Amino acid sequence: MSGIFGCVYLDGRPLPPETGEAMGHAMRHWGGDGISTIGGDAAVLGMSRMAITPEAVHESLPRCDERSGDLFTAAARLDNRDELCDIFGISVAERPTHSDAMLAMYAYRKWGEGAFHHLFGDWSFAVWNHSRRKLLIARDRLGNTGLYYCHRPPLVAFSSDPEALFSLEAVERRISEQYIASYLTIFPKGNEDDTCWLGVKMITPGHVLTINPEGVQLRRYWELTETSPNRGWTDEEYIAGFLEYYRTAVKVRLRSRYPVGTTLSAGLDSGSVTALAARALREEGRTLTAFTSVPLFPAEQLVTGKLADEWPLARAVAERHDNIEHCAIDAASVSPLSGIVRAITILPSPQHAVANEFWIMALHDAAKERGIGVMLTGQLGNGGVSWSGGRDRILWLFLGGRWDEGIRAMAQFKRRSGRSWIRTIAGRLVMPVIVPFLKNLQRSIRTDAFPWSDYAAINHNFAARSGLHQAMKLTGHDPTFSRAIRPFDERRLTLVHNGTMVGPIWHAFGNSFGMEVRDPTADIRLIQYCLSIPDEQYAYNGGQRMVMRRAMEGILPPEMQWNTVRGGQAADVALRLLHHSEEMEATLVRLKDNTDVCQYLDLSLMRRVWQELRAECNVRTAQRAATILLRGIMCGCFVEEAERLMKVKR
Repeated sequence: MSGIFGCVYLDGRPLPPETGEAMGHAMRHWGGDGISTIGGDAAVLGMSRMAITPEAVHESLPRCDERSGDLFTAAARLDNRDELCDIFGISVAERPTHSDAMLAMYAYRKWGEGAFHHLFGDWSFAVWNHSRRKLLIARDRLGNTGLYYCHRPPLVAFSSDPEALFSLEAVERRISEQYIASYLTIFPKGNEDDTCWLGVKMITPGHVLTINPEGVQLRRYWELTETSPNRGWTDEEYIAGFLEYYRTAVKVRLRSRYPVGTTLSAGLDSGSVTALAARALREEGRTLTAFTSVPLFPAEQLVTGKLADEWPLARAVAERHDNIEHCAIDAASVSPLSGIVRAITILPSPQHAVANEFWIMALHDAAKERGIGVMLTGQLGNGGVSWSGGRDRILWLFLGGRWDEGIRAMAQFKRRSGRSWIRTIAGRLVMPVIVPFLKNLQRSIRTDAFPWSDYAAINHNFAARSGLHQAMKLTGHDPTFSRAIRPFDERRLTLVHNGTMVGPIWHAFGNSFGMEVRDPTADIRLIQYCLSIPDEQYAYNGGQRMVMRRAMEGILPPEMQWNTVRGGQAADVALRLLHHSEEMEATLVRLKDNTDVCQYLDLSLMRRVWQELRAECNVRTAQRAATILLRGIMCGCFVEEAERLMKVKR
């Protein structure tokens, strides 16, 4: 998807003439199909265009609206373009020349700030009203979109890529230490819209920002809210409705001038997206390329209770469709550390999927070689299409006084699992209460340990300076995420938190590889339908993820449809680290020699974790390598890259 950028002086003073060119140059890798700007003395708006959809070839943004005089720019891939074309009176013959971004402009012209409620898909846009000195920037509800801004009164700048902001002389590049501390300890210290750069904010899903000389207003126009389930339907009606919404969500994301690919694991989300996409593409005489990460080394012993190799189940899906080309990605040419470095280069920020970076890079390299223009994922499936019904659903039924439902749910679970009543009661009611209490007690008894000691490589002096320990105590932070949680809260955390985190990453990564990463499971209308289904449908007859499982009858192979063992996509990452031991040694030495890195990281702990892994590669040492060691290296590489970028600007 294209990227946007812009800069204005709210007091009307003229911008330096090179402003638009500088921002566009910083986003040149986003614009394989051209970079355009428009503006006057006090404002410039721009677009770095990547024409993936057929209509985007006719893109004519940014532009000045002839009716209002507003300057407008947008990046958009809309789910509901046909509905909008009907509303705007655009004939079928004219529609191929109207891009999605143009439809976003028409929507703003018609509804003003109410346009946000009429746009579905992945989008962001900005509007500058010269007469009122008002800048408005907004983004979608939960799409693969990144949008950042910086306010240095009277200057305001925005961009899909933070690097465009730093092309401006007035925007200083400084690391946010609070963000670093939060990243290392997985503790939400600060605001949701904070970034790793001081003074640079992110527009989070469902928000619109308006800035004028009188002030700044950040407003939420959409929020995932708990709604009363739609009861009274039969089991079959829930499933039929689900399939209708799901098929539509997949189909509208297949619009592309280029071949379509999909990330296919052994999971229900990617498997169902792949199967539905293959069916829809076959109707158009098109093919689908499915990419599956496979291990280089046998790693079953390192991921107990998980699938170390997801290829067999993924292959079972691909073999059902004669229009799927199935590609195994062993990532032999991308080490875990080189994957981290590449990820930081694409988006200079510490990223959470650190153990997966090697196969993510290798997979997208392979896709780029094949000319893939759209990559489908199932990233947000766990909270929507494949919702389990709630980890602690039965406990909350009892706590809510719904004893009849709780007893019935326990009986169904008991029958399905084959457990005794004692084990069922212990697992569904007792353990969700006792385990968090015991873990908190254990942490309080260990006077030699901090809450993050078992999983984070944070320097203790830096942690003390950041006030982490006290902040964790005040909020009752649970680093193991074992506390009992209401089903809707669990669902909201899964959808919104993950969407906020991964959307900007996929926007940047996609453009870096010349493609759009699209997620049918993030479709808002599909998610809203899923929220209307009662939780008992997801836990049908004592199972989990049962709406998806029942809906995939005859679509997915039974071995995937009913599989309950989760995959470990980076199961052999510890063995890969050992295979590249010289690279690891060099990295640890280099980081230790960097005084800025050392102030944030406990390099001694990271060295011990590496020595433990080299001495014996087992479940514990592999897990510590994937958390303490690799997250620390991701953070260290970010600090190094930040230093390099700061020197370049100077």
